[in-house]
Amino acid sequence: MRYGRTTRWFHWTFALTFLCLAATGALLLGRSQLGIGSAGAERLVALHELAAVVFLTAPWLIGLSGDRRAWLRDLAEVTRLGRDDLVWLVRQPFALLGKVDLPAQDKLNAGQKLNALAVAAISGAMIATGIYLWLEPASFFALIVHVAGFLLWLPALAVHLFMALVNPGTRPALRGMLSGEVDRDWAAHHHARWLERIERDEPPPR
Repeated sequence: MRYGRTTRWFHWTFALTFLCLAATGALLLGRSQLGIGSAGAERLVALHELAAVVFLTAPWLIGLSGDRRAWLRDLAEVTRLGRDDLVWLVRQPFALLGKVDLPAQDKLNAGQKLNALAVAAISGAMIATGIYLWLEPASFFALIVHVAGFLLWLPALAVHLFMALVNPGTRPALRGMLSGEVDRDWAAHHHARWLERIERDEPPPR
């Protein structure tokens, strides 16, 4: 089992509500070009705010009410960056060309960790500015930072979708976030350290 039910529900609730926020926010930004009137804009604002409330509560309630220990271990995995992760990041462009081998990775590879940390940082900035805009809708500075966060989030999303849906080498990972399981041969190639630890029934690193 790669991901338990709590981690999977947390991931999908976080992702879907964030996508709803991104879609409604993008429509609000382009409302003049799209011909959206004041009534439509008000409905979009209400939907954006509703999605924000769900985004700020539902994923975390799922994590805290489910298998909290496994969920926290998965979150902690993102923050563990070691020497092999740095080597992985440096070698990855050459590995795509078949020039070098990559060091064995644990449950998450360095690219996944970096992407998750970027999304967490961007999300934190957007949450802070979003709450401020809710209280002070006329704040131009908060709006600029909020929009900048959205624009920075787009490449992170594009990379994530490419790896999950397009790239043949990493596409099997999506199964782990849907059913919780992945193919053993794929895991041995991409996450050998994690597989070895699982098969030895060793506890994950702290």
